[in-house]
Amino acid sequence: MAKTIKFNLILDNYPVRNIEGLQEHFSIEDMLKYFENGLLLRWLNVRGYDEQYAAVEAIDKSFDRKEIVTSLVKIFEVGEMDIADIEKAIGILTYLDEEKELNAIYKENAYAKKQIVDDYHSGYTALIMHMEENKDNIALLKADAIQMEREYFGLFELNYYELYFRLVESAPKAIFAILTRNAFRKYWIGEKANEEIYESIKTSLLVSASAKKILGADLKVVKRNTQAMWDPIERAEVKVMVISIVRGTFIKNAGNFSEKLGAEDVNEKLLKFRGLEYQCNNEKHELLYMEV
Repeated sequence: MAKTIKFNLILDNYPVRNIEGLQEHFSIEDMLKYFENGLLLRWLNVRGYDEQYAAVEAIDKSFDRKEIVTSLVKIFEVGEMDIADIEKAIGILTYLDEEKELNAIYKENAYAKKQIVDDYHSGYTALIMHMEENKDNIALLKADAIQMEREYFGLFELNYYELYFRLVESAPKAIFAILTRNAFRKYWIGEKANEEIYESIKTSLLVSASAKKILGADLKVVKRNTQAMWDPIERAEVKVMVISIVRGTFIKNAGNFSEKLGAEDVNEKLLKFRGLEYQCNNEKHELLYMEV
């Protein structure tokens, strides 16, 4: 009898070999992909998860993505993932899928080289205008940032200075969305960033009052006295970017027992975390962050 070959699922760039790993690294994008291509069922089969296999197999493939993801979250008992989180993630995926379809159509046509170059620049310009038109919609801005990284990174490298000073006036929330993508960060923040841009970010965007005004409801503000204990703010599967903390307070990645970062480690750096734990002895102090 042939030996069953087991394999790992890759979720959020982590190899997953059991249900516990799937719960910890559950990624809506990856799980939808594996559901649609049948790999999820194959994985459940070779791993011997008969109950989950039957439940996944019973999901009607004609369901919309929201219903499918909601079913998967229930089947695999994935933490606290509310409908708003699911809708936000699916909105981004749908937007990117539509762009992918347009790109496929584009590639099938025998455009002249000059037309391709012109269209490439036009696409980049249109993307920036889309950011400006949707300057208050963080979900669309994040989707646009992903598209810029995938399709127009070369133009960004040539245009990052002009782009920053355009967006800081026309769509400052887009700057935060762009800075959630690692590829862009070195141009705008950090020791190797353009000094003029970095200084502008520190003085115009990261000051508490400015961040609150720009990000609005997309900014999360925590004010609590944890009595010198580590208080869980976000679970580990939630990625966040910290805007600022007050001196004398501390944060760390969720579940990291050796980490303890203070204001001098965090402020003006827009550090990203997997989950968040907070330590503070003054209920008036504020922790400011946003989801990535």
